[in-house]
Amino acid sequence: MSEKRKILTVISVLRGGGAERVSSMLTNEFNESGYETEYLLTSSDEDEIINRDLNQDIPITVLRKLFESENALQKLFYKLLRIVSSVACRLFEAVKKDVPVCFSYLSFISEYRREIKAMREKLKNEPDTTVVVFLQPSIPIVLLAARGLPNKIIISERGDPKRLIKSRYGYKFIEKYYARADSAVFQTEDAKNTYPANISAKGKVIFNPINGSLPESYSGERNKYITTFCRISKQKNLPMLINAFNIVHKRFPEYILRIIGQTSNKDDEEALIETKALIEKYGLTDFVEFLPFSPSVHKKIITDALYVNSSDYEGMSNAMLEAMAIGMPVVCTDCPIGGAAAVIKHKENGMLTKVCDHEDFAMAVIEVLENSVLSQKLSVNAAKIREELSLKNIAKQWMELF
Repeated sequence: MSEKRKILTVISVLRGGGAERVSSMLTNEFNESGYETEYLLTSSDEDEIINRDLNQDIPITVLRKLFESENALQKLFYKLLRIVSSVACRLFEAVKKDVPVCFSYLSFISEYRREIKAMREKLKNEPDTTVVVFLQPSIPIVLLAARGLPNKIIISERGDPKRLIKSRYGYKFIEKYYARADSAVFQTEDAKNTYPANISAKGKVIFNPINGSLPESYSGERNKYITTFCRISKQKNLPMLINAFNIVHKRFPEYILRIIGQTSNKDDEEALIETKALIEKYGLTDFVEFLPFSPSVHKKIITDALYVNSSDYEGMSNAMLEAMAIGMPVVCTDCPIGGAAAVIKHKENGMLTKVCDHEDFAMAVIEVLENSVLSQKLSVNAAKIREELSLKNIAKQWMELF
């Protein structure tokens, strides 16, 4: 390209989550394609950064370091505004009514005014920079900061928009304050169609890329492990997985379930406690392993009997795509926003089950374990996704928006 344009990737935190991995891989590819790149975190301190995927030569900016100080009177004013607006929002949420946009806006700016101001000053100094921004609260922070500025803004929500839209920063808020976006990237058609028309009209569906450094796919004899790897959270519904495994264990007592991943907050810890309590209740302690995530996870699990995903909702699961790419048979819940259904053809390259239905999930797992021909078919067909969703192909779709 004739001039080296700049791409600023913005996200809340960098701790190894799915959206963080996707945004990091894409930023690496933008950099390799000749763009100047920078990665900015809106809601993180430096000591909270866990960088597994972003190239080391790409600078990471912590927005909090750019904050201007506030005096006591300013802090008091915004604290009071936050309390009043939050109480108003909760009243509407309590009666299951749409929160008026004015209260949503006041609640948001009272909490994130320093982020908005710091972001606006940065963008003022970089009028030719294109911003690629993932997830709330980073998306509204950038869009509010960029009002009246010439920067091109590309937004991408990654989770279930139906859950997002029910919140105070939901449908009405999105309809009004996301209008500043130049383009919107969605993971599935279901997600795109859930958003207000003024946002979905600017939308393009782009699947997640598959990490090019994965080991070559495997389709040979398999061991006695059933594996999931994920950030441990309520969203993943691991108790449902344990209920299903309890049924599977009675038919196949020689198989071990291993859960690879970690928690990152208090809610996650509660989900882990609930899961372990259920394991003890069923007497499965010797048949369920918990392991920390490691960069070599794919080499460790590539010959496992199954990859399983029990999520209640999911964007486009990176773990699911990576398991398919290395040739693992997969069993996944057909959860919103349709990410699994977008790439899995039932009984062709994977198995889809009902959400929150542990019996249906267990039956799908048992069917694969009992039928080696089906297992081999799923393995071979799943690996075909590797080329279709290669990082270069997916990044090219993004760069067309620039």
